[in-house]
Amino acid sequence: MCEITLSAYKAVCKIAGGVSDIWLISKAAREGTAVTYSVTNNALTIGGTGGIAYHIIPRENNCTVTNPRADDNTAGSTFVTETLEFTTHGITAALLYMHDQVGKGTAEALVKFVSGTYLMLGLSDNGLQSNGGDAGFSGTAKADAQGLTFNLTSESTIAPPTLANFTEFTTAFTVTEPA
Repeated sequence: MCEITLSAYKAVCKIAGGVSDIWLISKAAREGTAVTYSVTNNALTIGGTGGIAYHIIPRENNCTVTNPRADDNTAGSTFVTETLEFTTHGITAALLYMHDQVGKGTAEALVKFVSGTYLMLGLSDNGLQSNGGDAGFSGTAKADAQGLTFNLTSESTIAPPTLANFTEFTTAFTVTEPA
């Protein structure tokens, strides 16, 4: 087992990369329920019940999360641009409807990395907003993939927080699997 020691001189344990699961949440719908978020030192705590989350398993190697930070020393400001891009499996009415709804509103997303880390995106006032995507694609060959792509971005004054207790999420949200 790998033991992590926080040190400027020792490398931490190597972990597998990639995203295994995404849960999309309508920010407006969540705010209309009793589900609350609290962030302390970039750790997220979720309370309440009544939220709805849509579970997405992205296509293999077709999901990226980036959080570049920009500092302006002259203005004294810092922000993080959260970006979530992913591709779904197939094209269904439920996925097309979700694609349309995400494009019209603002979202939040809980992302689970292959390493087991959970990261919550879109907690800024404006949430994650659609920045394009594809409402249905297919390659030219019979064996080519079909699906939809999502491109969501948000600007926040803090890095996205982590969620240590997934049970808090499953207590607060009813998880729906788009068919």
